[in-house]
Amino acid sequence: MKLPQVQKIMMEFEKQSEIMDMKEEMMSDAVDDAMGEDEDEEESEAIVSQVLDELGLSLGDELAGLPGTGSALNASTKDKVPVAEGDMDADADLQARLDNLRRD
Repeated sequence: MKLPQVQKIMMEFEKQSEIMDMKEEMMSDAVDDAMGEDEDEEESEAIVSQVLDELGLSLGDELAGLPGTGSALNASTKDKVPVAEGDMDADADLQARLDNLRRD
């Protein structure tokens, strides 16, 4: 091989090596950022738990009082309570106002 060809190959190798180093650094930063969010999430959960403890509340107790999913939701839709007349009038009034705005 001739010296100019070797120099050209070495320059290309150095260029590709620098590009690879930059990509590696970017990937490392991205992984660090992604992993750092987990720590932030855990830290925020700890702070929320501490505040709730200071207030005398327990998140588990609050969540236990919520309705479940599935059949409990279907049962509640079967037992619909009729809307009061005042609410129907308010809905009709709002709908009329909306219709007027759309016409303009």
